[in-house]
Amino acid sequence: MSEQRSRASATNQASPLATPLPVTARGMRTRAKLVKAARGEFERNGYLDTNIGGIARRARVAYGSFYTYFASKEEIFEEVVKEVRDEGRATSSTEPLVGPDPRSRIARANAAYLRAYQANAAIMAVIEEVATFSPRLAEIRREARHFWVERNRTAIARWQAEGIVRADLDPYYAASALGSMIDRSAYVWFVLKEPFDIDIAIEQLTSLYCAALGIDAPATEVPITRRSRRA
Repeated sequence: MSEQRSRASATNQASPLATPLPVTARGMRTRAKLVKAARGEFERNGYLDTNIGGIARRARVAYGSFYTYFASKEEIFEEVVKEVRDEGRATSSTEPLVGPDPRSRIARANAAYLRAYQANAAIMAVIEEVATFSPRLAEIRREARHFWVERNRTAIARWQAEGIVRADLDPYYAASALGSMIDRSAYVWFVLKEPFDIDIAIEQLTSLYCAALGIDAPATEVPITRRSRRA
């Protein structure tokens, strides 16, 4: 299939998963094998150069059996994206942005996000690519981002009520802009491969995040000029 036809096919995928879930344990295992295989193929080949035959071979499933579980490449890619989204949400649940020490919590949340992105960098690169030409995938990407923005908006509003964060900030726009800073930085470092040191990156992103919110910097902060700036 040509690049143009692949893009058109992805663009036309505008509805949720059309294929019903299996009703047997064996069927669920086979479906999971296909999703795992699809993720590997997408990571290795990219979206446009991945095909159903390759997914079926990698999963050791008959080509025709693929269609028992998924209607198309677009549909199984959507399932892979949702799996990555759910993994990110599971990671975030261990770092709630509440409590008396916002700076430490923001630092831990930033570290968790960056390390999760690092672990999924190959598939994240493909997701970012497909979201540029598939309205359905762009919608899922926005929905995944909304989860993080809403989580941070709630924390910022709570901290404002506690007098910790600047009162002149709109919690939604602050959460959206600062979330974009973290997300885009992860893309530049892990997908575009710009050199960086992850520990310094976490520290600096946290300092910028806190400065924007008006959270005081720790008194023991060491100037960045004393340390290596790049990996």
